[in-house]
Amino acid sequence: MRHKTSKKIFTYWNNLRGTRVAPERTEIEPSDIRDILGDTFILEVDHLYRTISFRLAGTKLCSSYGRELKSVGYLGLWDEADNLKIFDAVKQVYHQAKPIVIAHIAETENNHFLEYETLLLPLLNGSSETVRILGTAAPSETPIWMGIDPVVNNRIKSVRTVDLENSFETPSLSPELPVFSSRSHQLPTSETQNAPRKVKHLTVLDGGLEK
Repeated sequence: MRHKTSKKIFTYWNNLRGTRVAPERTEIEPSDIRDILGDTFILEVDHLYRTISFRLAGTKLCSSYGRELKSVGYLGLWDEADNLKIFDAVKQVYHQAKPIVIAHIAETENNHFLEYETLLLPLLNGSSETVRILGTAAPSETPIWMGIDPVVNNRIKSVRTVDLENSFETPSLSPELPVFSSRSHQLPTSETQNAPRKVKHLTVLDGGLEK
């Protein structure tokens, strides 16, 4: 994950779930994520009608597409060639409870292009037969034409599964030691000769004869 919005929603989701595979959908409090709410959405997967659509979508996200996204089919936002990859990504989120990060390029009506990062997070849905997925979609920047020139298509750059155990590595407080090859573990010859060595109970310092 590169975008701060993705990191914030992931941290929130991860804290809610604790030791579970995912938090309950009823645990999501909009007020807890108010600063990224505009980029946040919830997808609804309906097995009966075989659809994936927006249950809710933030105002910023709707503005970037120039329309209200609630009830809009999710696959319709993506390039036709990428539909199967998006379907498989969504399926992996709710079947295997694995977060997915999608890097993609958004194309606007007037041929502007902008990098986006989308994060899809699984939710436990209780007794409901309808699957819900929490997500965010945030641009790498906010150009002046955003909200005026609507996004009409998205093309995938990459799809990655988030490693829950190593999502955010804690930086070391001590400086990193240099990495040596197997040969570099040996000190130079002159230093080796002058290094102290143990002979039984004695410490021997090697020296040289003056010529």
